[in-house]
Amino acid sequence: MIRYSWTQPACENCWFDHYPNREPARLTLDHRETEVCVYCGIETWSGIYVRINPNEAAHPTLVKS
Repeated sequence: MIRYSWTQPACENCWFDHYPNREPARLTLDHRETEVCVYCGIETWSGIYVRINPNEAAHPTLVKS
């Protein structure tokens, strides 16, 4: 069974498009990895995550095992 996460990576551009008046909380540099932005599908290393229903996400991420 395929399972998608509710915690999804977001790139900086998409974060500010969706939340223009908020500064994102980010993972520290040593914990970041390259992932695909849930909104635009472009690779990001921003360390920004959003909580979103994976059924409503354009580019959902699988649950990590």
